[in-house]
Amino acid sequence: MLLICQTLFINGCTSVLWNKNTFAHYYEPAHPTNLRLFYSSQERELLVQYDEARDGDAPVRRRAYYADRNAERVNNHCKPSFTSAPDWQTLHPIPISNIVTAPVPTSFQGLCAASSSEGDSFTLYSKGEKLESYNLPNYVGTSRRLKQVLLTPFAVVIDCTIVGAVAAYYCGPSMLSALNGRSL
Repeated sequence: MLLICQTLFINGCTSVLWNKNTFAHYYEPAHPTNLRLFYSSQERELLVQYDEARDGDAPVRRRAYYADRNAERVNNHCKPSFTSAPDWQTLHPIPISNIVTAPVPTSFQGLCAASSSEGDSFTLYSKGEKLESYNLPNYVGTSRRLKQVLLTPFAVVIDCTIVGAVAAYYCGPSMLSALNGRSL
C-alpha cells in the first residue's frame, strides 16, 4: 500500500504540479535589447534600461534597474528590483558600442560601455580601463510559485482519491467477505 501511495505522489498530480516547468514564465532580454545606460548622480550608481521579453505572446516591456545593487540577483538568475526611471535631469547617458574604441567617447566622467554581440551583457569602462562586466537579467517569474501553492491542496486531494480508489479495488472484496463472514 505504501508503495502505491509513493508511486502516485511521485508520478501523480502533485508531482506534475511541482515540476519546475509547470506554470513557468521565462524572462530574458528582447532582441534587440535596446540597451541604454545612465549614471545617476542622485543614486551614484549605474542605471540600466533594456527591453525584456517573456515567453509566449506577452509584449516586450521596457525595464530599468540599478546595476550594482542588483548584480548578485542578476548573476543568480533572480529577478532584479526594477525601478521606474528617476528624474532624467540627474541622469548622465553613457555611450554604448559593440567594441571599445580609442579614443574613448566623451561622456560623464569618461564612462563608456561595450555590449556583447548577443546583447545579453555589457562591460563598463572608465577612460579606457575596464571597470566591471554585467549580465542582463534572465530569470523565471515568481507568479508560478503562488499558483503551485494555491493548487497543491486540490492536487493532494486528487492523489488521495486515486490511492483510495486503488485500495478499495484491491482490498474491498476481501474486506466485504470478512464482514459477511462475521455477520453469520
